[in-house]
Formats: sequence, structure tokens, C-alpha cells
Amino acid sequence: MNTYRRSMANAGNNPLDRRCSNRTAMSHPAVLITSLGDKHSAIIQNVSTLGFKVRSEYEVTVGRFLSIDIPGLATYSGWVAWSYRDQFGLDVANAIPEPVIKHIIAMAVQAGEGPAPGFS
Repeated sequence: MNTYRRSMANAGNNPLDRRCSNRTAMSHPAVLITSLGDKHSAIIQNVSTLGFKVRSEYEVTVGRFLSIDIPGLATYSGWVAWSYRDQFGLDVANAIPEPVIKHIIAMAVQAGEGPAPGFS
């Protein structure tokens, strides 16, 4: 399978090439679900209203439609915005409300996987 991986360092000068949003760093387990229903383990590395930065051994291609299930909360669907090695950005189809982001962060903190001090 040919995997197109675009480094954010090569995103160019066009601001539309970058996803800009306030993000909160964390390490929280999740499950990737492909369009065929296959499930793969993943770690949410940060979250914003626009989507997630995800780490997974499952190789993705830019533009691919995926869902990410956060156990005990919800499943969000969207498209892969960028991909580099074992990390990628999932641009969600519907914006994630701030109260939900706070809940995801609280879940990660409670599990001991939350934001490191000084991150917001």
C-alpha cells in the first residue's frame, strides 16, 4: 500500500495548509474504526475543537475517513488531515464542543494520562 505522508514542516506558507487551534496535550487510549469496521488501538495525543492528534501503529493516508472511539464517552468521525510516521491529525466532521474537550481532559487526568503541568 502506498501511504502518502506529508510533514507539517513542508506545509508551506499558506495558512490554510495548517490546522490552527488551541490544543491540550495528553495521552489517552482510544480505538480507531475504519470504514470497513476494523478496529485498531490508538492514543489521543491532543485534542481541540477541530479534532485530534493521534498515535497509532495503523498506517493511514491523508484524506481517509476514520472514526475514533473514546471509551466511555463518544465516537467522532472525520478525515485524516496530515500523517507523519505513527502520528496523524483527524479533522472531525463536527466540531467538538469545549465542554466535551474538558470532559476528555478530565478523563485522561483521572486515568493518570492527562496533560503534563504547564500544557494547555
